[in-house]
Formats: sequence, C-alpha cells, structure tokens
Amino acid sequence: MKEFAFVSDFDGTLTDRDFYHIVMDKYLKEWAWDYYNEWKKTKRINVDFLNKIFGSMDRSEEEILEDILGLPLDPYAMDFIKRVEGCGGDFYILSAGTSYYIKKLLAHYRLNTVTVISMEGVYKNRGIQILPDPKSEFYSELWGVDKEKVILSLKQNYSRIYFSGDSDPDVGAAKAADCAFARNDLKELLSERKIPYVPFNKFNEVEEYMLRQGWLK
Repeated sequence: MKEFAFVSDFDGTLTDRDFYHIVMDKYLKEWAWDYYNEWKKTKRINVDFLNKIFGSMDRSEEEILEDILGLPLDPYAMDFIKRVEGCGGDFYILSAGTSYYIKKLLAHYRLNTVTVISMEGVYKNRGIQILPDPKSEFYSELWGVDKEKVILSLKQNYSRIYFSGDSDPDVGAAKAADCAFARNDLKELLSERKIPYVPFNKFNEVEEYMLRQGWLK
C-alpha cells in the first residue's frame, strides 16, 4: 500500500474560475446567466447543464484550445503538485467536468504524472460535448462521476487520502477523505453537514498546513 495521495477537484479549485463560467462570460453573455439562475432554482449544476453551455460555444477547436490554455490556474498549484510528488505522494485530479480540457491544460504545463479521473469529452458542432459513461464503476446519474466512490476506491491503495474541492459535487469526497480542504461554497456545505474540513484560498495554504502536520516534508 502506498503512503498517500492528494486528490483535487479542478474547476474552481485548481483554477480560480470554473471553465463554464468563463465560457458564459466570454461567448454567451446575458442569456447564459439567466439560464443559469433559472436552472439553479430547481436543479443542481450537472452534466445536462454543462452540455448546454459548452455545446453553445460556436467556436473552432483552435479557439477553444486558446481559452483552455488561458484558464487561471492557482499560481501555487504547480509547485504544490511537485511537492506532493517529491514527498512520495501521487496527485489526482477528480472532476465532474471533462478530461477534454483538463488534459490539454496539463499537457501544456507538462504535468504528465498527474492522473485525471473525469468524463470524456469531444469537440462537436463547434462546441464541447461531455460523455458520461454509465458503465463506469464511478458513474453518477446526477454528476456523471461519483467522487465519493472514487475516494473510497483509492483508499484501498493508499494509507491516507487528502482531498480539495469547492462545490456541491465534492461533498461526498470530502466526507470520505482522511482530510478535506475546502474553498468557496464547499465550506458552507460541509459546515451544514458537520463534516470537518480545513479552509483555504490558495494551495500555498494547503502546503503550509500539511507541512505543520508533518504530512509533507
């Protein structure tokens, strides 16, 4: 059994903004935010919503790649990933978005050792289509990926699992992890459920906390 792994959500956690928020602001303007606000009155932000947004981009694949490479990555993320790996840990990205844009950004930064667990995506009709896999052991009808199931599976191979996230799909993973780091909406969601967590804004704070605890050297 390996010593530890650090598992992180992508959108809004490793990046400062969700990719779909950037798409809404840049290409879809007012109608998308009205749609978003109406959707949230009765439903959660899920694969159906994301496919509506990403499918409405009306951009070439080259233009979309340019937007992906411009995603605002946490300025401390790369150093933190390298610190985790330098201490013998494995780093995972666990996302209810799509590996379509995550893997492209990782390749750009040459982070080839990071494992991505997410849904496949394809360029289609001048947008991105997310393709959930109902046959996957981690499939969720709501989110596409059940993050809690992923964490519980990884715990069979690691002595300790740390997790970081920012929103609703991350609640189960935070509960299942040995220690959860939360930012944005996830802090309130975990507090409501009395699930312990460590608040953070940037990954240098996560690193400093783990160093104080002796989890990193």
